[in-house]
Amino acid sequence: MVLKNLKVVTKDTVIENGYIEIENGLIKSIGSNYKGEGKDCSGLIAMPGFIDIHIHGSAGIDFMDAKAKDYKTIADSLYKEGVTTFLATTLTSDKESLMRVCKTVAEVKESIPSLGGIHFEGPYINEKHKGAQNEKFIRDPNLEEFMDLQEASNNNVRYISLAPERNGALPFIKEITSKGVVVSAGHTDATFNDVEKAISCGLTNTTHTHNAMSGHHHRNPGVVTAAFYFNQLFTECICDKIHVCPDTLKTFYKIVGPDRFIVITDALKIKNSDIQEFKLFGLDCVRKNGAAYLLTGPLAGSLLTMDQGLRNVKEITGASLVDLAKITSRNAAKSMHFDDRGELLAGKLADIVLLDDELKVKEVYKLGKKVC
Repeated sequence: MVLKNLKVVTKDTVIENGYIEIENGLIKSIGSNYKGEGKDCSGLIAMPGFIDIHIHGSAGIDFMDAKAKDYKTIADSLYKEGVTTFLATTLTSDKESLMRVCKTVAEVKESIPSLGGIHFEGPYINEKHKGAQNEKFIRDPNLEEFMDLQEASNNNVRYISLAPERNGALPFIKEITSKGVVVSAGHTDATFNDVEKAISCGLTNTTHTHNAMSGHHHRNPGVVTAAFYFNQLFTECICDKIHVCPDTLKTFYKIVGPDRFIVITDALKIKNSDIQEFKLFGLDCVRKNGAAYLLTGPLAGSLLTMDQGLRNVKEITGASLVDLAKITSRNAAKSMHFDDRGELLAGKLADIVLLDDELKVKEVYKLGKKVC
């Protein structure tokens, strides 16, 4: 199959009048001025399928209580916003609940091609910055517990957000990163120096940067300052213009640049649904003013779609198409070691999103098959 007469966004440039040749689920070749038979995609922009490494649910379903059959419902809803890879993100909870998620992902992983694995958000976080996480389940890192969960998941836990200042966190980080798990600083009161020490042990990311973490202060620099400074860190950001105000996002993007910035949604199950009130692992929440809030007041999560996040960053920063492809796909792929995807390049998975000039999703391909 050939998609032709496209703007093709590669890691370096935009190919005008471009084409993408697809074979056996992979990109076979990319070029310009294709004269043979193919699907005419005039007026459309081809970008690598979006990768959301931080999402809790969609279409009324939360990964914490999703059954095997629910994963296809979630995946299908995410295709509509251009997401061709996602990580099922958990909440701070008891081991039994996390075990249930791990076993379900192990069961469905091969049948849901867009499911990239699991992201544990907690439970090894700091109470001070718990946000919408349930405090009664917060605890210190426990390697034995984690390895039990990883075994149950069939090694599908790819990513964990934790507080690197917690007791035992540094040796924990060193051990699990040696086994290929990506570790991020999130829901944390870490100092700049705490982050620096954690980087030396394998920390590579920051979770929904600015939210639920120690900030940028001229005498007490925290995680945000470290995210500015350390080029080793990929930096998640919820780009809904609510969790991070546009001026802060614009400043952060200018400092971090397009090679470390990752758009995430942190979306909850009420996205792509009509649900107004719900529970977030025992905590009462409500849909309000374009986001989800605990009834006690704090933000609980977003309703953001990845394509809207892309448009928001374009509006706020003026980022180029090349850079937008990096922050919605390539950087996430690099940070998660998904070496087979994240850019439009021969040999990579044929995960492709086609957008119009307003950057709205028109068609989506997963492994070369049209899914939306």
